[in-house]
Amino acid sequence: MSEFFLRALGVLFLCVLCSFSWGTSADAFKRPMVINRVNELGLEIWTEANPEWEVRTDGGNGQPIFIAESPALAVPPAGMSWISSPDVMFSERDMHDGARGAIQQVAFNYGVREPEGLALQPTSYGQLKGYQAQFSATAHGTPVDVIVFCGHMPGKPAVLAHAFTLQGKLGLISEHIRRSWTHLRYLR
Repeated sequence: MSEFFLRALGVLFLCVLCSFSWGTSADAFKRPMVINRVNELGLEIWTEANPEWEVRTDGGNGQPIFIAESPALAVPPAGMSWISSPDVMFSERDMHDGARGAIQQVAFNYGVREPEGLALQPTSYGQLKGYQAQFSATAHGTPVDVIVFCGHMPGKPAVLAHAFTLQGKLGLISEHIRRSWTHLRYLR
């Protein structure tokens, strides 16, 4: 056998060996998440751990809001928030109208002029089924893109989750949103 053939065979063997080792250790490369048990909302909310997002619970208008923001030097800058109240529950039949009202209110708060025109899409994340919408707006003079989800598990309170980032950059945080919202759980 030629020396070239033996080298090529050796490289091929190493490639196959590496592919087996990568496949067996794929769990080691999963992104770490911080699990936040937010008793005020009755929710378990996962946020990024590397880099770790800054989290806090605020009491806006008497309603607790859990807020997560990307670190100061993260690109693109982004934020998420969650609201849930044991007093806000919808039947399966009323979920669409309830989600529409909640999502329109978020859009209105962002200054969207005709929030009733937003297209709602049926969506589920983990245990929750509901509706979501996306829109562009301006926040503190900065153009942003926003995604809002309102959903629930039957018999449990509705949850309103929203995420935002710079306009045109929503795709760059889509995995952050998926990892967080897919693991959203009720504490009780």
